Amino acid sequence: MENLSGIKPLLDRVLVRPDEIEEKTESGIVIPDKVKEHHQMAQATGTLVAMGQDAFVTSRVEVLNADNSIREIRIERWTGTPKVGDRVMFAKYGGLTTQGIDGVEYRLLNDRDITAGAEHNVKYTGIESRKRVGS
Repeated sequence: MENLSGIKPLLDRVLVRPDEIEEKTESGIVIPDKVKEHHQMAQATGTLVAMGQDAFVTSRVEVLNADNSIREIRIERWTGTPKVGDRVMFAKYGGLTTQGIDGVEYRLLNDRDITAGAEHNVKYTGIESRKRVGS
């Protein structure tokens, strides 16, 4: 997945594109913009677009030469580290919401705000008003 946002996360930050919130319910009711904005902020699933160099790093060891120049860098990452393009779940209301140069809204999060990987059919906002009446 190519990062078209113009946003490059630094250090342990990650950039996530939240899943789109529907404009209409399954029964055909149009969701007002104000409610849609609230639902979008509560969105907790999306696609990992970019990662900073230290995202998901557990340890970084720099081996130096006698003149203090870096000879080797060893990096250990978390087990099960997500990759760019993976669908992830993240902390609801976490991070900063920002718009990329491509006009898309993104969430800039700490790596620890990524809580799980998610299959493509998993969607979650945690907003009860999205449930159909009688379900």
